[in-house]
Amino acid sequence: MRPVAATLGWVLAGIGGFTRRLAGRAPDPVADRRWGAVAVGAAVWFAAGPIPVVVVAVVGGVQWWHRSRTSRQARADLAGGLPDAVDLLVLGADAGLTVFDALEALARHGIGPVAEAAATVVERARRGVRLGDALEGLRTETVLAPLADALIDAERYGTPLSAALGQLATDAREHRRRSAEVVARRLPVRLLAPLVGCALPATLLLAVVPVVVVSLDGLGW
Repeated sequence: MRPVAATLGWVLAGIGGFTRRLAGRAPDPVADRRWGAVAVGAAVWFAAGPIPVVVVAVVGGVQWWHRSRTSRQARADLAGGLPDAVDLLVLGADAGLTVFDALEALARHGIGPVAEAAATVVERARRGVRLGDALEGLRTETVLAPLADALIDAERYGTPLSAALGQLATDAREHRRRSAEVVARRLPVRLLAPLVGCALPATLLLAVVPVVVVSLDGLGW
């Protein structure tokens, strides 16, 4: 799939770059791909009619929304489990464990995506990869980048691990608390549509409709 996606991106960038040069615009890889996608969409629109284009656009939009939502949920799960994972690492460091042993304990006793990431690092290290190099993989996740930096410094340069992890745990708890507050503030807005959709019709049926029926009976209708 990746070679196909790369080829498609290259083709779109080429088409977009050509159209942008005709318009007198400066080269820009991101803008070139966008212009290329618009140009291809317009060509398909005129060649096949609007219905296929609309269907493709809707399907693509749904897939993009699903991927975006899944990515946001994965980042939220990482951020939510980071404080507990760091606490386990701090306990291991205070007990005199090495970085590898602390990660192994986290992988064995921890729960959630952070523990799964630690298990991946431990498995790579067991296969012969240097622990510092295996920890570099954690940097691909923005949420885990500070943890990866602290562990790499402790592994390569002997930096005290407990102090760095203690501050990281404090920051992670504060971030989790703020995230929970944001979710709590959004809850009334999310409940508004179900309440209006369910409570309002029920109120009309129980309070308004009987009065209207009685009034119509009184008028002889």
